[in-house]
Parts: sequence; structure tokens; C-alpha cells
Amino acid sequence: MVRCSTRRYLTDSANPLTLFAFLHVNMSGARNASLTLTFLHVNTMKILAVISQKGGAGKTTLATALAVAAQQEGREVALFDLDPQASACFWGDRRGANNGGIEAPPVRAVNWNRLRFDLEKMNGAGKATGLIVIDCPPQQRDIAAEAIRFADMVLIPTRPEVIDLHATAETIRTVQQQGKAAHVVLSACPISGPEIEETEKWITGSMSAELVPVRIHQRKAYSRAMAAGLTAQEFEPDGKAAAEIKQLYMFTCRHLFGVQKNGKAKQAVSRRA
Repeated sequence: MVRCSTRRYLTDSANPLTLFAFLHVNMSGARNASLTLTFLHVNTMKILAVISQKGGAGKTTLATALAVAAQQEGREVALFDLDPQASACFWGDRRGANNGGIEAPPVRAVNWNRLRFDLEKMNGAGKATGLIVIDCPPQQRDIAAEAIRFADMVLIPTRPEVIDLHATAETIRTVQQQGKAAHVVLSACPISGPEIEETEKWITGSMSAELVPVRIHQRKAYSRAMAAGLTAQEFEPDGKAAAEIKQLYMFTCRHLFGVQKNGKAKQAVSRRA
């Protein structure tokens, strides 16, 4: 149970889906009357929003891969596709058609105006160890802002290229304006090159964002897996792309569910309110 002032709650970055509010009024004396706003955290599925204002940054590739990784670990998973192009939904259709009914995270096309309703509905039947991954469209500020609002973690993939970084800066600012941490992961990286280190310094320095300590390199396994309705870790389980996704998934789990223990995430006590 967490006690805090009304002002603090209204300015806090806590996920609005995770709190119930109760008012306690002490009327022991007119001069000493007080009001306490108490919050109880409820068990809800964690929400990971994958966002970038630049197309081709690898949002759907990472969103689908992380959703499958969570499912492989035994978590309850849902993938929300907010992109009008419905790339994640297309991937889900390909998955069912090409892979003999392989188990897949449920992919749902969601209108951003109904995002809160759909999240509440999913949370009502979900578990605290579950994960909802939101795949957001590029160049849609209103949709991104709504996803950020409900996210427990925001992941921003970006290529280490000047044009991409210009759009990434805008995305980072949008996240930070809502009081959330912007976790930036480099995607489609060349195997080597000075632009990678320069980009990492720019992310942590000029933009004051969180750099994900995992690089997603330009590998054919990612594109070939997507075309088949699979993910990199399924397409080449022992490949380098699979290892990158595993590291990225472990990183997100530490932030969303707490520290890793014996291969499983230990539920962390929320301190957001």
C-alpha cells in the first residue's frame, strides 16, 4: 500500500491501469481534518510499447520476436497491432498458414481510440507475469502518445543513421515529456563502424536516454523469419540473431518483472506511485 498526495499522483508517471485509488478522510477535528489518497497496486499484465517515428526501424520485427520469446518462457502474451498497415497481423496470418498451426501469441488489430478499453479487458483476465506488446506505427504522434501513456516500458529501435536519428530524437522527447524512460536499441547495425559508437554516445549524452546494451545487427535471419511468419530465434535457434533477441528479451524482463533468478523473472514490487 502506498500513500501519497493528490498532487504527486496527478503528476506521477505511473501506469493508470495499475492503480486503484481510495480516499481516507480524517474528521477528528475541524482544524486537523485531513485527506489521504491511498493506492493499491493490482496485478496486471506488463505493457511494453515498441515505438519509433521512423519507418523501417525494426519495430514489428522486435515486437513479434519479444512476444514469442515471452511465450516460449511460459508467459501469457498478447500482441497489439496499432499500425494501420497491420504488419504484425500479417505476420500472424503467415505464421498460422505456413507453419502447421505452430503456437503463436494472439495478434490483435487495435484502434488507438480503444486502446485503454482493450488493455483493461486483457488485464482483467491476465496474470501479473503476463506481457502485452504494443507494435506502434511510424509518423503517428497521437497513437504513440497513447501507447506511451499506458506502457510500463518504452522500447525505441533506431538505425545508426542520421535520418533515423532525427526521427528518434522526436520519439525520445515524446516519451520523456510523459515522464517515462526512453530505452533506445540500435537495430540493423553494421557489424562494425564508427557510426555505432557515435550513435551510442549521442543517445546517452545529448538525448539523456537509456541505451539498451544489446545491438541488433543487420542479419538475413530477421527478414527471412518474418517472411515465414516466424521469429529469428525460431528460424535459426542457434544463430547470432537468436542470441541477440534472447539478450534483448532478458533486458526487458529485468525492467518489467524484476531481477532474473534461475532463468525466471522474480516479480518486483512496484514503486511507481
